[in-house]
Amino acid sequence: MSHDPESLDSRPDYDESNVWSVKRFTSARNALKFYRVMAIITGTMLLILTAEMIYKYLIAADAETALNFGGFNLAAAIAICHGWCYVVYLIGCFWLNQQMRWTLGRYIVLALAGVVPVMSFILERRIHRQVEAELDAAVVVAPKS
Repeated sequence: MSHDPESLDSRPDYDESNVWSVKRFTSARNALKFYRVMAIITGTMLLILTAEMIYKYLIAADAETALNFGGFNLAAAIAICHGWCYVVYLIGCFWLNQQMRWTLGRYIVLALAGVVPVMSFILERRIHRQVEAELDAAVVVAPKS
């Protein structure tokens, strides 16, 4: 088996903008996983919150006593739960945005997806496909030891 010495010493052709460190690559993969989980949780909580609001303000006879069960205000609990999930979702969006080196505008679009019903599910699928494609095209380099 003979090798052409020139082919062994030559560098492969690649785009310089696709060069990633191992640390950034693994962090981007982890950020994508975290973002996906939080997008699904936040989207689900937003759908529950939307259903609760529709029931409370359009269907129930009295909005003040609707969803109050023995002193427990279910409407407030749902709103608070969605609010905290949204805060964690924003952290995930920021992490992913930083690792992918996207613009501030992209971060704002990701953030708004958490407040528009069903949008987080749609955007999550799109972002997942895009990030996977970018990571598949990445040239990962290890630091010299």
